[in-house]
Amino acid sequence: MSQIDLDDLRGRVRLETIIEEQHPLRKAGRTLKGIDHDSLVVFPDTQSYYWYSRNEGGDLFDWVGREVLNLGASWNAHSPNQFWDVVKWVASRAGVDVERQVSISKSLAYNFRQLIQRLHQALLDTPAALTYTESRGWTLATIKAAQLGFMPQDKGALLTGLTLPEAWKTAIGKFPVGMLVYPHLERGRLTYLSGRSIIEKRHYNPPRELLGERQLFFNSRYSPDAEQVVIVEGQADALSFAQWGIAAIALVGISANDPTQKLLQTHRRIFVALDNTPDATAKGRELAKALGGSACIVQLPDGIKDANDWLKSGATAEQAQSALNRAPHWLLVEADHAAQLEGWARQDALRQLFPHVESLDEFTLAAFKERMAALGIKGRTFSELTKSANKPEPATTTTSPILSDDIPLLSPALGFHEDVAMVTVSIIERTSQNRLHSQPYLVTSDRQLHRLDGEQIITLNGHEIALRVIPEASEFLMRWRIGDIRRFIAGEAVNPESVFRAVFQSFTRYVDFKSHTESAILTLWTIGTYFYTLFPAYPYLALNGPKNSGKSTVLRVLQPLAFNMISTSDPTGASMFRLINNNGCTVGIDEAERYHNPKDAGMQQIRQLLNSGYKAGMPALRLVGDDLKPQAFDVYSPKIMAAISGLEDVLASRCIAIPMRRTDKKMPSIPPDFNGTGIRHQLYTLALTYHTTIRQHYYERPDLHTLQNRSGELWQPLIALAAFFESHGVDGLLHAISQAAEFDQALSEGKALSEREEALLQALELLTRESERLMWLRAADVRSQVQGLLGLTETQMGSAQWIGHLLKQLGLVNPQRRKHHTDGQRYAIARDEVLDMLRRYDVPPIEA
Repeated sequence: MSQIDLDDLRGRVRLETIIEEQHPLRKAGRTLKGIDHDSLVVFPDTQSYYWYSRNEGGDLFDWVGREVLNLGASWNAHSPNQFWDVVKWVASRAGVDVERQVSISKSLAYNFRQLIQRLHQALLDTPAALTYTESRGWTLATIKAAQLGFMPQDKGALLTGLTLPEAWKTAIGKFPVGMLVYPHLERGRLTYLSGRSIIEKRHYNPPRELLGERQLFFNSRYSPDAEQVVIVEGQADALSFAQWGIAAIALVGISANDPTQKLLQTHRRIFVALDNTPDATAKGRELAKALGGSACIVQLPDGIKDANDWLKSGATAEQAQSALNRAPHWLLVEADHAAQLEGWARQDALRQLFPHVESLDEFTLAAFKERMAALGIKGRTFSELTKSANKPEPATTTTSPILSDDIPLLSPALGFHEDVAMVTVSIIERTSQNRLHSQPYLVTSDRQLHRLDGEQIITLNGHEIALRVIPEASEFLMRWRIGDIRRFIAGEAVNPESVFRAVFQSFTRYVDFKSHTESAILTLWTIGTYFYTLFPAYPYLALNGPKNSGKSTVLRVLQPLAFNMISTSDPTGASMFRLINNNGCTVGIDEAERYHNPKDAGMQQIRQLLNSGYKAGMPALRLVGDDLKPQAFDVYSPKIMAAISGLEDVLASRCIAIPMRRTDKKMPSIPPDFNGTGIRHQLYTLALTYHTTIRQHYYERPDLHTLQNRSGELWQPLIALAAFFESHGVDGLLHAISQAAEFDQALSEGKALSEREEALLQALELLTRESERLMWLRAADVRSQVQGLLGLTETQMGSAQWIGHLLKQLGLVNPQRRKHHTDGQRYAIARDEVLDMLRRYDVPPIEA
């Protein structure tokens, strides 16, 4: 029984679109409000809503259940039947086919959703817990929006019927009873749980070995796309800002390390509002300084300990927003602090501020100049200090140390080494001058986000790694959304079986393959593009078939799914060499039969790239620059080619062939918004999570290495991937792929014929039974006979062009034994040669 990815499904249908079909909405800041029902508030960033007058809210599934399916107060998200009806409705709107055998109850997203709702219901059913939340100043709407929970005494009932990972079950078992439970959510996904006693001041975090490191706490108003966000210390403070309608993140004891800083720096303006104590104030200054940019420091009123204390004292949303508006830039706070010092201490403190001057916007720069002028630093002195602070360091003339053999040299586009994996992505940053900047980042298997600033030697997971090239940022690499990256960093996992089926269904939905084996091969190959640098060689795919047989459709489905894929029918050598060398692109080439022509000089570079690029360590050499200096380009990457008449022999020997046929079915068209973002997120996560397991299947399982020579080299990556997915629930996959590989090897060694080749020999034997000498046959007659033997429709057969190619391949014709006639191509066929080929390949003639 397969599963369905509820998060992917929810991401395909926008909540506000569904709500507006019943209730018109108007924009109110970053939220939407009902025009006819002002208490209906929609939060597009988090894809949630709350209807204050009705005291109900939730996500897309809750709205569909209550309002679209008209279940109203009887809507019960715990009911599998009700929830299934909602899923079917959402899937229908998303254009996704789901069948009843799909298991909702096994979906991790569904079970986490049930856990959160059960904990939340326990809070609502516990008067003491509700009294505690009221004492913190939170309204019922606030705790519902946050889905705040409570750990009940009866944990057995809490977990009954839930399918959760063992680590989560153990964590629930160890969680102290009677505690307020904070669900740590990112875009609706549960990443962590923390607690707070309602009796005494005691906090709780599950053991690290169960749920991993502590996670940041995002309040219900937070969105990765929010322009401004407040940084606070505890969850209670973040909830208080949520009640004021302000996005906030609680550090919950997490240090402001590089990953945390990089996550926070994606917002245009950051307000640091830690506790109003001397230690916290000093910590807030250090945090703001580390964040840099437009970080501001919020000053809480005197006598107020923290944000929650301020809320309890009666502070309103207007007062909270006013405090943010008045918050000074961190550099101005540091200037005021330096002004209180004397002598050398003041000079040293002030000198440390000037390296940050160039990043200030006009208004902050003017305020900073006023601060400096009050201290006697103005005019020429100010300019000289600014220039001196930003002067580039002189280049060193010392000899650089030699790179040790112990430091692996990896492609930053997609690199693997032992327990380390990494992938380069581009992320749009917003500068202090409101300009957009595309910046390369590394996402790593230890769930870190590393900003790349030109250094080629970096430290990952405690080991030094050398990057083969300096990554370049471009829109081409913006294939993993920052929100999805954050979910991965927060600990989100994927189910390998679900990933396989999502890709598999993308192909079978839009392409009519001869069998599921072809779909499975394409699925494994697509997934393998996210692992290909693990393998010493990676096969090309050749889509062979007549016009309108679906070759271009396959490339269209692949484009948003395969790793860094580019598709073209007219590639140029210069661009392709650099794109593959720098970005490890998957390359899709349509109309690849053009590379047959050896007289086409423009194709020579592409032929060199294709002949070298299926295997690691086989660079292509080119002369570059005015001095024509030779340069080696790493052109190893996955490539797929579509051709009507097949590929020339050298290139074909590097390919796994996928026969295509014209369909006699009405296949659905690919929707214009088919962008694959949800599936790509799963594929990136799969690669950075399971790379060591895939490596083991490839290198440490000799039972999988049964093929020899080139066939083994090409098929082994797909066989290793098939073994991996079969071990995760895709039954029968390894056997199907192994059989296809063995048949392909027999074909490549000339020990077997394809189904169409066998039918061609049988057709020739039938047509030449009346003659013992050369017999001239029309290609159209041969095609018709083959069609009858194979039982194919007219559209599935395609044109008769392939007949001449196969006859030449089987050695049954030569240039003197073929001629063009007014009624089409004709071939002179010798019956004794046909009978000899039938005997050699053990193909039985047709008896009747």
